[in-house]
Order: sequence, then C-alpha cells, then structure tokens
Amino acid sequence: MSDREVDITVLLTLHSETLVAGPTLKSIEAAIAEAEMAGWVVERLIGLDNPSQPCRDYVDQGAFHNWTILETAYADQGRVRNHLAEQAKGRWLAVMDGDDLCSENWLVEAAALLKSPDGARAIVHPELNWVFDAGTYVYTNPPSSSNFFSHSVMSTSNYYDAICVAPREAWLETKYAHRAVKQGFAYEDYQWAVEVTWKGWSHLVARDTIIFKRRRDSSQTHEARKHRVSIRDIDALAIDNVRKAWAQ
Repeated sequence: MSDREVDITVLLTLHSETLVAGPTLKSIEAAIAEAEMAGWVVERLIGLDNPSQPCRDYVDQGAFHNWTILETAYADQGRVRNHLAEQAKGRWLAVMDGDDLCSENWLVEAAALLKSPDGARAIVHPELNWVFDAGTYVYTNPPSSSNFFSHSVMSTSNYYDAICVAPREAWLETKYAHRAVKQGFAYEDYQWAVEVTWKGWSHLVARDTIIFKRRRDSSQTHEARKHRVSIRDIDALAIDNVRKAWAQ
C-alpha cells in the first residue's frame, strides 16, 4: 500500500463463496488496475463473515494476498459492511459482493463523478445492472435528478442495488440496519438508500458502467420475500416527510 492518502477502498464481503469468487476477484482487479492507471490509490479490504471452511481455504491463496482480510462473526452482510467502513482508509468506498462482477471502468468512472462538484455528497451507481444465473434481465438506474426518479416511488420500492461507490462519510453517518428476518425486517440496502436520500445525499449514475448481479435460488432476497419482510419504521418514510420530499 502506498504511503499516499488512500482514494478508494474496495469492500468485498464473502461468506461461503469459493470458485464463484474467482471471476468476481478478476473483474474487481481489472477495475482496480484501471483506477490505479488513472492515478488513484486503492485499498483492498475483505470482510470474511462466518466463513465456511472451504471459503476460508479459498481466500488463503496467492490471488488474495494483496487484500487485507478481516474475519467477523455477524452473520449479517450489512453489519459486516458497517465494520469494514469503520476500518477503511479510503475517502471513497466501493461496495462489492463476493459473487457479482463489475465492468473494468466502474471504479475510474465512479471516482471521476465523486471528484466533480456534484460528488461531495453523492452516491454513485452503475448505469446498468445485468442480472444473471437464476434470473436474466437488465435494468437501468436513474439519477435522483432524473424525471424517472420519484421520492414517493422510493418510499415503496427500491431503485438501487447495494453495489455503489460513495464517500466514506455516507456509511459513517448512516449505518446499515441489522437483518432480523424472523422479526419481519430485512432489505437493509433499501433502507440505507432511503435514509441517505432523506438526509440530502444525491444519486449519480456513472455512464457506460455495468454491475453483473448474480441472482441465486437461495439468496438473501429470496429468503426475505419468503418471509414477507419489510424495512423498519423510519422517519424518512413518515407520510409527512415523504410528502415534503416529493414537493421539493
């Protein structure tokens, strides 16, 4: 790691992934290489949460030796990311999952937006999310300045996947809520997006970037839908606050 100030910390969460994490790592390293060629200093940080032994063995190989690995026992992806955000050195954080892929221009294009005058208090999303494996479809992410974005719609439906790049302050200011599926609460990334938006963070979209999102049959999203969970009762979703946001 350079003695220079770290620009971007990539936060990668792993739990039981083994071979599936190989293409993920390859795509992230390609994006890091592009960012480093552009002059950015990048930190690599893995959250190994309640790992299976095969997963622990998989990351104990040369391809991961440039990564700092922090093992946790939260059994909760959001809480792992909270922990990683606290430990990260970068001024910007890039959240990634252990089974997804990113286009190699993802980090460099996100950094360019965050460096711009509009990026001081902004969350950057890819232009496209390409879902594969158990589902096959593509959807676009609207910036919050778009006519396709609505606060009232966001109060009932999530626009954005968890994969994004933003100033570290976004996660220090607003933590992911913990998952409590049996108590009826999940979708912590959706709740986080609602809360940061209510606090004045904007959403930007990095043109010509793609996140390839693996949809598995046994994913956390499927578990949440099965139990008919929701996000928590938060101030941002109080009807008067939604009405005020919509009026702006």
